[in-house]
Amino acid sequence: MKLTILGAGGHAKVVAAAAIASGHEVLACLDDEPSMWGRSLLGVSVTGPIPRAPIPGGSALVAAIGSNAARRALAERLAAAEWAAIVHPFSWVHASAIIGAGAVVCAAAVVQPDVRIGAHAIVNTSVSVDHDCVVEDYAHLAPGVHLAGRVRVAAGAFMGIGAAALPGVTIGEWAVVGAGAIVTRDVPAGAMVVGVPARAMRRASPAGSGG
Repeated sequence: MKLTILGAGGHAKVVAAAAIASGHEVLACLDDEPSMWGRSLLGVSVTGPIPRAPIPGGSALVAAIGSNAARRALAERLAAAEWAAIVHPFSWVHASAIIGAGAVVCAAAVVQPDVRIGAHAIVNTSVSVDHDCVVEDYAHLAPGVHLAGRVRVAAGAFMGIGAAALPGVTIGEWAVVGAGAIVTRDVPAGAMVVGVPARAMRRASPAGSGG
């Protein structure tokens, strides 16, 4: 498949490597930042800006942007485009798993039976997703995340490097789980949790307030 990668930062390098290893032909990397234009990303020319309408000529797209909110905005802006799912050949994905359009599964990831990975989600390097999990649209599992069975990571949620979730928990929409945290119970939408076990971050006291 012929691909155009949207974004040219560090995550785009990982996506490009996965795409090339999978046998896709990467035609170009597009970025809105002019300082990136003229550079090369793994031998692929970086140009720009990213168009505001689907690219003519039939190239499929993948949004190689780590920010969940920015990735969603780009996908909505180019909703009529063809989006390619990228699965690194050195990952293992069970035949019953469903991988959504625009999703990326990186090297050494393991996706077990009856898992659903949503559109434009990221399953990063060395992530394990056990049976019957759901990783919704625009969610991002950073390198080394581990999900036990039946975990739900809702739309736009982010789990930091090395975080883990116990069986059956739900991580709410646009929630953030800090690096190395162990999620033992449901995380509300929009919350930020850290630690072992994971707990909501305490707000700092206002400057000048009493103890």
